[in-house]
Amino acid sequence: MKLRVRRVAEIFVGRYSLCLLMLAACGPKPPARTALYGNLAELKRDIQSAQQAGKLSHAAVVDLAQAVAEREVTSAEGSAGALRIRSLRSCARPLRPAIERRARKEDDVGAELTLILVEMHAAQNTELLNRYARANSGAWRAVAARAADRPIDADMRKAFFVDPDERVRRAAFGTALSVRGAAELEALLEAARVDPDPRSQSLAIHAAGAIGGERAVLALKDLWAQADDPTRIAIVDAWSEPASFTTGGARELVWAAESGGGLAAVSASYALSRAGGEDSTVANARLRRSISDGSDDEKRLALNVAPMNSETEIAIAKAAKEASPELRVVALTRLIGVEGRRSDALRGLREMANGKPSSESELRAQGDAQSALARAGDSSVAAALLKNLRDPKVEVRSHAARGLTNLGDYSNAATALADDDVNLRSEVACLVLARETAPH
Repeated sequence: MKLRVRRVAEIFVGRYSLCLLMLAACGPKPPARTALYGNLAELKRDIQSAQQAGKLSHAAVVDLAQAVAEREVTSAEGSAGALRIRSLRSCARPLRPAIERRARKEDDVGAELTLILVEMHAAQNTELLNRYARANSGAWRAVAARAADRPIDADMRKAFFVDPDERVRRAAFGTALSVRGAAELEALLEAARVDPDPRSQSLAIHAAGAIGGERAVLALKDLWAQADDPTRIAIVDAWSEPASFTTGGARELVWAAESGGGLAAVSASYALSRAGGEDSTVANARLRRSISDGSDDEKRLALNVAPMNSETEIAIAKAAKEASPELRVVALTRLIGVEGRRSDALRGLREMANGKPSSESELRAQGDAQSALARAGDSSVAAALLKNLRDPKVEVRSHAARGLTNLGDYSNAATALADDDVNLRSEVACLVLARETAPH
């Protein structure tokens, strides 16, 4: 009997040891394993060791990014954690199992993660609406507001429009934008007029424009006179919606483009140029005037959005020589996409990226030029980006990590996956995952 018990025990121990060996072989390897289960100091050490040994392949860094992002999802806590979670939307799909597990906890982080699941169509909306519509937590009422997407939920959505928590109102206006129910127009227009939260107000304006009709178009024009530039831009976006554009929105966009300067006028010109038709030629001419004669903000927007044609190309090429350093980078970046000007544009950006800046403006332009070259796949900036990974300023390290990732240098970019700043770790991990899962 004792021999039999001993034999069973030996078999059990042997099989258990085999299981451990299989788990070790099949599970994540350092530094991905360290990212999941270790501390930051250990992760820094393992990444550096793997870099020095040449073991951080493209695939290994993707696994590491997955582990870092999962760890940040799992460990997020409080309002800061909930805010950080919002930045993970672009890479949510490969993180879905981790998101689903952490979303079971009914705190603010869990609510933010559940919102992501709703947006991914990976949640039971009716169940969430019934469960959280009257929750004490504004974060979870926001989940209910985002889940209220059936036609029969219209009254619930309108109730959420006036919730005291801005998170709930924003979620409700986002749902209204998707549903586009005509019965909600008046409530949306009232929110567009009185909501104290600028983001909520802009969402309500956009939702009203998506419903459209002459009533929406004229009501939004009534808001224009007292509105600031961001609100006016939201109105321009609303008038650009098909349901508004064809019922007076096009007329109001012409009026907005002609009524004076400001970013809203540039946005209106862009909307008209994008729509084509008889107004687009005049709109393109206005965009060229903004490039040459507008304020710096107007020039920047026009340089970024003006449709490229021979006349616009000339205006942008002039700005690439005569504008301020930061605007020159914007102009040169646009010219990279013009076959006959690509070489000169890259040369101009290299000069700015490798120069010795003598002002804050030139320093910012240098960083922008390095980023633009990295996006264009120009490896001449690789050494500068690598140096910037150790800059004291987190925004400089962020640009460097993004640049190296754009260049395909995942091994060096992986340094940022163990950065002291948790937001930067999450940002770079999500950037890598989003690039890997983007349609090609």
